[in-house]
Amino acid sequence: MNEANQPQFTDSSDEISLAELWLKVKSVVTYLWGYKFLIVAVGLLFGAGGYFKVKLAKPSYTASLTFALEQGGGGGGLSGLASQFGFSMGAGAEGLGGDNLLSLMKSRRIVQDVLLSPIYLNGDSLLLVNQYVAAEPKLKAKWDSLGLYPVVASKCCDPKQDSALGVVVKSVSENALAVSKVDKKLSFVTVSYTGADPVFTGYFVELLTAKSTEFYVQTKMANSTANIAKLEQRVDSVSAELQAAMVGYASAQDQNSFTVQSTAKVPSVQKQMKVTMLTTLYGELVKNLELSKTMAAREEPLITVIDRPHYPLRVRESKLKSAAIGGVLGVFLTLVFLGARAFIQDLNKQASLLKPEA
Repeated sequence: MNEANQPQFTDSSDEISLAELWLKVKSVVTYLWGYKFLIVAVGLLFGAGGYFKVKLAKPSYTASLTFALEQGGGGGGLSGLASQFGFSMGAGAEGLGGDNLLSLMKSRRIVQDVLLSPIYLNGDSLLLVNQYVAAEPKLKAKWDSLGLYPVVASKCCDPKQDSALGVVVKSVSENALAVSKVDKKLSFVTVSYTGADPVFTGYFVELLTAKSTEFYVQTKMANSTANIAKLEQRVDSVSAELQAAMVGYASAQDQNSFTVQSTAKVPSVQKQMKVTMLTTLYGELVKNLELSKTMAAREEPLITVIDRPHYPLRVRESKLKSAAIGGVLGVFLTLVFLGARAFIQDLNKQASLLKPEA
């Protein structure tokens, strides 16, 4: 291309008229038009690259599950009433908030527990981690050579297996798993996993949600459950004592049927007092037990699955869309390169004109 057709990108004047601006734009268009075949060729090359990138890519499968987490309401007046009887409900559960559930679902404890869970496929039972390894030829070959495949639940996990499982857990939780809230103001949580095997992808999302939410509820309700268990044991113990006392009182009454001396009736009166005391205590314990169960029901988080994974899970990226994006990117990069090249040449030209002659 002639240097006369090359656009001038610098000007010593501070102001520029509309006519001069038009001339500069015209010179730029003329300059780029001279490279029209190069621009088109690069655009087509990038477009072809985008097309074959999608066409030759391994199939990708994504499973998503959305659930609503509703925290249990406070006990209010019931909590105050319960404190009068010397016990508290749910006091130790405040440390595990709803936001922590998102981190819990990516923890090694939960993910590894899911990987070691059995699934049923074509009538056979196998561990989910074996399904994952089977879908990764390179990983399967490596595990075969180390004697780690297949993983047997009853023999898991020695240090070598634990280390290998740690690598899988890290790959799954950090690279392919996404757990997020749909909206910070809402209690909807979405769990998504993208992988190369549709069977593992679907089962993993379902089991991960089930096990993590179950662990979350158990942890939140641990204090309440322990209190209820203690109260139930105490109720059973007092009930047994009350029944024995009632039998003893009845026996004493039978023995004193023909007794006229008041002193001989003292044991009978004592047994009657014990029955009365145990009856009152039993009634209070039953009241406390029912109260604790009521508060536990109010405190228990409610988890409702809104949307489960829908099959087929495969994510099909458009080849035409990828080609169009690649073509536009190629044209843009070519224009940037040509513009930068012309700008540098123009600077060098002006520098040579300003250079004093020897």
